[in-house]
Amino acid sequence: MISNDYSTEEKSFHHNTGTKGGKVNEESTPHQMTIQTLIMEVKQLQILQSDAIKAQEEAKQALEKAFSGHQQLKLHLEQNKTLSDSLQRQLETLHAERAALLSNASNIRESCGRCHPGWLLLNTSCYFHAKVGLSSLKNWSDSRADCISRGADLAVIDNWDEQLNLFETLPKVERTGRPWWFEAPGIWIGLTDIQKEGTWVWVNNVTLQHGGYWIQGEPNNYGSYGENCAALMIRDNPRKSWFDGQCDVTKEWLCEMGPN
Repeated sequence: MISNDYSTEEKSFHHNTGTKGGKVNEESTPHQMTIQTLIMEVKQLQILQSDAIKAQEEAKQALEKAFSGHQQLKLHLEQNKTLSDSLQRQLETLHAERAALLSNASNIRESCGRCHPGWLLLNTSCYFHAKVGLSSLKNWSDSRADCISRGADLAVIDNWDEQLNLFETLPKVERTGRPWWFEAPGIWIGLTDIQKEGTWVWVNNVTLQHGGYWIQGEPNNYGSYGENCAALMIRDNPRKSWFDGQCDVTKEWLCEMGPN
């Protein structure tokens, strides 16, 4: 009976201590599990860091490419602006040359012997533009008197063809950015409403039949002294180049007479 009990207790002891046939059951300790976890996390962090560095490098390359494209576009725009400015200057020069050529061609073909020296033949009239220094400008009455002394009178512009021809031939006023009435004195022509305000009559006693080619807002009879004499301002629109001014103010003037 005793030996049986001993056998039972011995089996129980071997079972509780984990021994069987001289072998010990190997299990991972908590310390070993912590190290393995840290190693895995470090590897994951290294992968994430590598991906982040790669993404940063790609972003840097994309930014450099975009910046280079922006610089090229900026240079292209600057070159286009330079070209545009150059073309604009060439166009203005060609317009001036065209007007000069038209004037010279007209003089060569038709005005030889038909207009006095210094006069310009346009269609069927000779014109004298008195473009003088500021000290020699004249008021409307004195301008007309000068034209009459030359065997002419202040210009009568009674049709569109004449208006356009004069606009293309007479010197253009240089734009300064200031209001138009500050840019140049203007050129007296033979048109007034001295006899009756608002009724414009040419020096040949013919009443203005069409609306005229007035600058926007003109004629306005501005000021306490009124504005009863018409003048030209050759700028950028042939249909808007007349204005009314005080007859005593001095300006350039335009004479007209028939050809010889």
